[in-house]
Amino acid sequence: MSRGQDYVRAKAQEALDATGGNRHEASLLLRVWAEADAKLYKALTAPLLGNLAALAIQRVAAPQTPVGRQRAPIREAELLAAIGSRNSQSMSSTRSAGAPPQGSVRHKQAVTLLASAYRRKPVA
Repeated sequence: MSRGQDYVRAKAQEALDATGGNRHEASLLLRVWAEADAKLYKALTAPLLGNLAALAIQRVAAPQTPVGRQRAPIREAELLAAIGSRNSQSMSSTRSAGAPPQGSVRHKQAVTLLASAYRRKPVA
């Protein structure tokens, strides 16, 4: 463990001791200490800095979506008809419009191999 992380661990233990073991209060105290102690602040944020920098770049580089994009209006009658229809799918439904697609040869071999591995063995 690096010296910076040893320092963070010591300060975290000190904060826990100062708050009588209350984790929430200890984290708030550690945050206050980090705002006043540059070494503690740097040691706390250093492991996250790379991800934070990548997130900042990602936010700038991502295409901007229109803020006021209009959603299609909800049509209650169509929604109720779809819910009540016998042909509509449900989350537990296995109904489909047609036969399921055929599996690949490799998939069939894998399923056969798995099935043979779990075949019931005769009791001696």
